[in-house]
Amino acid sequence: METLLIEIRNPKGINLLRDLEEMDIIKILKQEEAPKPPQKLSELLRGSISAEEAEKFNEYIQESRKEWERNF
Repeated sequence: METLLIEIRNPKGINLLRDLEEMDIIKILKQEEAPKPPQKLSELLRGSISAEEAEKFNEYIQESRKEWERNF
């Protein structure tokens, strides 16, 4: 099953959709039943580590980069 968001541009379109629902081909979901778009990963992870941990991690990354940039 696949859920789609549809913009109806012509009032006749809603009648067609209702007919399809009556034939048990589709199911019309109310606005509150419609699935929410997935949350961005950055929003999901925001605040998952403290500012202190983030600073330590950033320092570690900077030191790691310096090691790669050294001439051998």
